[in-house]
Amino acid sequence: MAEPTVDPDQGTLPQTAIPAELDPLLEQLDRSPISAKGSVDDSDAVERARDSLETTLAGLKLTPEEQKALANEIGQLRELTKKLDETTIEIAAFGMVSRGKSSVLNALLGRDIFEVGATHGTTITRSAQRWEQGARGSSGLDQARLVLVDTPGIDEVGGEVRETLAREVARTADLILFIVSGDMQRREVQALSELRSHQKPIILVFNQIDRYPETDRQQIHAKLEDERVKGLIHPEDIVLTAARPDPIRIKIQQPDGISKIVWERPAPVIEPLKARILDVLEREGKALVALNTLLLAGDLHEEIVRRKVRIRDDAANRLIWNFSLAKGAAVGLNPIPVADLAGGLAVDVGMIIALSKVYAIPLTRSSAIKLVRDMTIALGAMGLLQVATRLVTSGVKSAMAGLTIMTGGLAGPLTALGYGAIGLTQAGAAASTSYVIGHGAKTYLRQGCQWGPKGIKTVVQQLLVQAKTDSVIERLRDDLKKRLKK
Repeated sequence: MAEPTVDPDQGTLPQTAIPAELDPLLEQLDRSPISAKGSVDDSDAVERARDSLETTLAGLKLTPEEQKALANEIGQLRELTKKLDETTIEIAAFGMVSRGKSSVLNALLGRDIFEVGATHGTTITRSAQRWEQGARGSSGLDQARLVLVDTPGIDEVGGEVRETLAREVARTADLILFIVSGDMQRREVQALSELRSHQKPIILVFNQIDRYPETDRQQIHAKLEDERVKGLIHPEDIVLTAARPDPIRIKIQQPDGISKIVWERPAPVIEPLKARILDVLEREGKALVALNTLLLAGDLHEEIVRRKVRIRDDAANRLIWNFSLAKGAAVGLNPIPVADLAGGLAVDVGMIIALSKVYAIPLTRSSAIKLVRDMTIALGAMGLLQVATRLVTSGVKSAMAGLTIMTGGLAGPLTALGYGAIGLTQAGAAASTSYVIGHGAKTYLRQGCQWGPKGIKTVVQQLLVQAKTDSVIERLRDDLKKRLKK
């Protein structure tokens, strides 16, 4: 009979759920500065992203149990739709400690919202604040929702956890501000290169310029442009700021005519950065949101499919183990010759039908019978030996049962001992074969009802070797002993 049609995402994992929609956006954003003209049509990009999200959500095909287990990831996918509808643009600041990340964001906001400090560990969690003034007066951003995001320093104490958080923010950010305060260290260059791999636009912010004489400032700027970030950042995307200038001495004259010296903090130099951000967003804002939505949706979809397969594999493994034990127990306790063979076949067929439901690939009974037959043949010598052994030992078991009856039970203790040993041998062989058949069927179903390039014989033989290596057979026998004694 013809094989059933299978949805590819029910078996092997796709590399990405939505590659086609990414190509034009990535090509456009990668071949020119992030402010280049001639960008992908914003409305078209957003519609592509929205359609792709709807297709992704509709194509998940999850069971109620899987929906419950994957509720967080599904919720994130639905939030992406909301992000598209609201044109929410996240602008995340990255950098090492004491480079002024929080100060830059505060200067953009025009008020102190993000905590500022010079010690390690100042920013320990992701924090965000809406930037309402950013969109005000910008025709292309009137309807946008701009959000500034502060992150832990990439060299914070306990950095592994905080760097993981920073990478997660980078995954969701639409525009990245990488903050430095002078010539870059190797760790900063490495971090910038890693962030660039996320396919996000980056503005390099040379902050704290007030601490350098004009000549030194120019030299550092030139070095950044020509050596440190060449190939990573376009020259026009390097912006100089002084988000929180150091206080300076000011001589003021009091009303009584007496002069005195006070310390006063100059106004921040932040307008060049604000102008650059708005220039990028006015030209590319919606396209950036669409691009990032597609990238994040692809990651989430891949994670959902991976976890869905893992959930189904776990359920399949439990099912195979229970069916194998059930088959072994049924064969071990059945004194009727040949009947245990038929019973064992029925158990294997039932197991495969149950597995097909786990993987949402329904098989008919005739297809399951054929699959059992093909795998039994593929087992080769072991499969044939098991059949022969069961035929012989079933006859011995039947003879022992008859002897017990004929002697009025006098031979019961002797026959019980022999019957139990033979029954356990039969049960172990049956359970082991069923275990291999079950995992072979699982592989077949996961791969979309295909054996793959290795073929059925190789797959089944590898499973058999693995079962012996992992002492699966011994564990099956131990569990069977408990069941047969009940």
